[in-house]
Amino acid sequence: KKKGLTLTGTDIRTVVIMAELIKILLNFSERAGEIARSIRQEPKLFTLLVEEKGENEKNQRFTHDFKTLADVLIQESLRHHLVQMIPSLGDHVHGEESAEFTNTLGEKIIVKICDTRQETATLLAKVLDGNQEAAEILANVVHTDIIWKPEPELEEIPNLPIENLGIWIDPVDSTGEYVKGEIGTCCNNIYTHGLQCVTVLIGLYDRLSGLPVGGVINQPFALFNEESQRWQGQVYWGVSHGGINIHNVPLRTTSPQDGRPILLMSSSEDIKLQEKLNKKFNVIYATGAGYKLLVVALGLASACVSSKGSTFRWDTGAPHGLLSAQGGGVIIFQKICQLAERGIDVENLKELQIRYHKSNDNVTQHNLQWCNEGGLVAYQDPSVLSTILECL
Repeated sequence: KKKGLTLTGTDIRTVVIMAELIKILLNFSERAGEIARSIRQEPKLFTLLVEEKGENEKNQRFTHDFKTLADVLIQESLRHHLVQMIPSLGDHVHGEESAEFTNTLGEKIIVKICDTRQETATLLAKVLDGNQEAAEILANVVHTDIIWKPEPELEEIPNLPIENLGIWIDPVDSTGEYVKGEIGTCCNNIYTHGLQCVTVLIGLYDRLSGLPVGGVINQPFALFNEESQRWQGQVYWGVSHGGINIHNVPLRTTSPQDGRPILLMSSSEDIKLQEKLNKKFNVIYATGAGYKLLVVALGLASACVSSKGSTFRWDTGAPHGLLSAQGGGVIIFQKICQLAERGIDVENLKELQIRYHKSNDNVTQHNLQWCNEGGLVAYQDPSVLSTILECL
């Protein structure tokens, strides 16, 4: 037993319920944030940890796309701890990153979290070209228990057996900003770039329907403390299941600028589309798919629109779960015009939601099988979709 849960035997399906799983994931997200911060605070160590992705892993939007050992450590830490706590979920954790790293000697090493701190340190030292000191620092962070105080709202989460759940994780979303390490600039309380746009994304979905049932988003670099010169994190969560929606996002009201609500996009979006949406929205550009969707969930923007297949299931799973808990969602952009023909109602929107249980058919590249190829529209309030349709 651990934390009051029976971890072995046939009782696992009935004993571990959604509330307990969310507590585990929230606790883990704090560990993930600490891993990200620990690596970022050691410049020499951080330089060692950056390795360019192979061609098969690259996001085609970027000339250079990077993975870091932080990505892999966080992803494999989640898998390791879930298997320890809830063995039945081990095969249903999906992530962005390959766990394979190549050191300067050309050795290919599969990064994993071992049973003991010393075993993990020994493995990481191989990745770090024999840098035992750096390896032990990372192993200590990975194996240290994080103290997290549960929120009372978690007790209101409905009992949901987990045998049909799957998990998508993006260990460090907006890796480019993580690599640069800059403090971002703010516009209308929205960061357009910088470490504030980095997020750890953990999305829960139903493996039968593919629909999201919950999400955890951790901002490891939410606030910078000038006095201590250290970053502080912030975590948000939401659950939507069985007609019950619950989340910890504070209620927020924003005044539209110039009478127009804010809409988020990437600066690489089609100019003609930007001009259309700018008729009724104040279009703001920001980096990080997870961060942009989080901003919508926080009520700082009315919607986020992407017409291209530049995001993936691991980018949208967590914020989609959070938005669903608020009565919102993430629908496929290329299908939005169906709403004009059929009207906007709950069933129509449910049909158009991005699904997370099946890969794309007939893809020409392996790395595109989980791409959100039809683009996306993220919203908290469904009424904003009518305004978007007017623009289109």
